[in-house]
Amino acid sequence: MEARATYSLDEARALVPQLRAILLQLAVEKRRFDDALAALHEQHASENGGPHSEVDRREAELAEVGEGIKGLLAHLETIGAVVRDLESGLVDIPTERDGEPAWFCWRLGDPELAFWHSTTEGFANRKPW
Repeated sequence: MEARATYSLDEARALVPQLRAILLQLAVEKRRFDDALAALHEQHASENGGPHSEVDRREAELAEVGEGIKGLLAHLETIGAVVRDLESGLVDIPTERDGEPAWFCWRLGDPELAFWHSTTEGFANRKPW
């Protein structure tokens, strides 16, 4: 799916299942990345870094997971969603409100897309559509 300049409420709501799936996968990949990074740091700290093959394996794992994360973020970008907070799964989707640019605001865990904010505001100022 290619990004649109703006989405209607119905169009943006239709994206929610796809957004949910991608953001859940991002959360899994981020945990994998964090775990691999911690293991690499631990490997470096113990016994002068340990066997080079183990360090190389962990570095390769980090690179692989990082590429997966980049791919998922790029997929969100292709549909027009902007990740505002990866930890909470907060994304904005472009729309218009009264002829002015605005953002739909959706967060992982929200049952549906129901909020918006202006382009000069953020999550704290989101309002019911």
